[in-house]
Amino acid sequence: MQNIKTITLLTCLSLFANVKAQLSTNEKPISFDLKSELTVISRSLTPVITTPKLDMAKIAKEDAEDEEYDMPPRFGYSHKVNYDLNNSGTWFQLPNGDKLWQLEVVCPAALSVNFCYDKFWIPEGGKFFVYSKDKKHNIGAFTSRNNKGDRENNPGFATGLVYGDDVVLEYYQPKEINTDAIISIEYVVHGYRYIRINEPGYGASGSCTINVNCEEGQDWQYEKKSVALIVVNGERWCTGSLINTTDFSHKPYLLTADHCLGVTIANNDIKYDAVNLPNLNTFTFYWEYEEPGCYYSGVEPSLSKSTHGATVIANSYGITEDKSDFALLQLTEDPTNLSNYTPYYLGWDKSGLSGNPGVCIHHPMGDVKKIATVLNQPDSSTYDQYHFVPSYWKVYWKETENGHGIVKHGSSGSPLLNAAHRAIGQLRWGETEDCNYNGCYLYGRFDKSWTGNNVHVDSIHRRLDCWLDSLNTGVGTMDGLLVIPSSFPITTNQQIHSNICISGTGKLYICSTANVELQDNYRMIVEPRGELIILGGKLSNVDLVLKPGARLRITDGGIIETRNGFEAPVGAFVTIDNGQIL
Repeated sequence: MQNIKTITLLTCLSLFANVKAQLSTNEKPISFDLKSELTVISRSLTPVITTPKLDMAKIAKEDAEDEEYDMPPRFGYSHKVNYDLNNSGTWFQLPNGDKLWQLEVVCPAALSVNFCYDKFWIPEGGKFFVYSKDKKHNIGAFTSRNNKGDRENNPGFATGLVYGDDVVLEYYQPKEINTDAIISIEYVVHGYRYIRINEPGYGASGSCTINVNCEEGQDWQYEKKSVALIVVNGERWCTGSLINTTDFSHKPYLLTADHCLGVTIANNDIKYDAVNLPNLNTFTFYWEYEEPGCYYSGVEPSLSKSTHGATVIANSYGITEDKSDFALLQLTEDPTNLSNYTPYYLGWDKSGLSGNPGVCIHHPMGDVKKIATVLNQPDSSTYDQYHFVPSYWKVYWKETENGHGIVKHGSSGSPLLNAAHRAIGQLRWGETEDCNYNGCYLYGRFDKSWTGNNVHVDSIHRRLDCWLDSLNTGVGTMDGLLVIPSSFPITTNQQIHSNICISGTGKLYICSTANVELQDNYRMIVEPRGELIILGGKLSNVDLVLKPGARLRITDGGIIETRNGFEAPVGAFVTIDNGQIL
């Protein structure tokens, strides 16, 4: 949430700290399983590069100057380098014909080491690792899933911290791969201050905030799956949410606030922007960061589900109070590729009507996911008495059974949802962060963002409609979309307030005890290779859409009651062992 304090940020050179949170395969480096004699040989031949010792007196002076300008504390010093697979390190030929490249980097007395790459591209099948020489800490494998472009045009990359002062970089290339990787290191970051991403945020939001899995959040369990904690260079920065499109394509679009793109580096203001500076290579998005219950357990939940990188495709261009303060990002790494995660894409309402009061789901102070309940129907509002365009919704928070769920710094960009479970705005500003005082809060209006508030209407990068309604349907509201990329059993009776897309090789099981009823105007889409299995349960009031290559199986007395009839297209697979379609 933006306040009077100047927004500050660091560059890629002080990247995020929790290294296991990057999109990787989380496996051991290949060399760890080599025969001992090969490991000894490779260690003796691997070149060692030692960076200069740090001038800590100079660094302390620079850090004091940064503190005067209210910049987040630096944890590492960046050595400018030029290391790649050709000019540094050594290649080893393995007995089976595979190849292995290694480079050892020593930063004397460092607490951690991490790397920024000006070029980074991995062919399919290649694997890249970074680990401490003592093998106590390793990250990877980074693979072709981490590529940000093609081999000729790639914007670079960054890997997280490895603790210690002696670090090995390793690239493995199977013999059948004929295209070499591109791994070019631009900076080696010598960590002189110990830092972890999980220190400043967990539990920092205060006792009045309400965990999303308290009773207040029980009707919002799908919507919470859309919300991500945004971390930039180790700082828990803002909140964003996945947003649905009229073509049901579940593109990884994330809605947040434009002021979350504001940066101050070395006392110079920098502004990320869809037109002028769109690449957010240092942004990381953490999913499902939440307590499993209503109260703090004392053990921080896992930060293992994350994606890295994004591009700004539309924003309201600058922190201007007469605009709606929105930013639409396209994530570089798709959260549907995360294991054991079921993403949700929020529905929206561009009618200009707020609807009945709902909730906000957010990460205040970078803490675990919280929920705040709106007190009254939001009113249309200007930013203050000096501005005249009603670009905002003004809300107040309701005290509920488990607290008074206000929003705080770090909640910026979080979605405001109405009672129909649709997004109507994103957080811009709050009057107070005091749990004992119920000040007003302003959310940029979704309907104003839809057309860019009729400013710069000729640019697709200043409005939402060109991206969220690329089909130009003209619909005023859109329902949410639950994307099932893997197995997702439903075992209890429930009503579903969203569309469902069974994507890729995803499978949705409706089991014997489940009686699932979809609300009006919602549909279930089974994509090619996806499978809907009615295992003795009942699915009712469904507009069922099977695509060629999709599978439907009904067994053990399962029942589907369709709303508009059902006809399987050519190429779909329908098996009814023991059940019926009504």
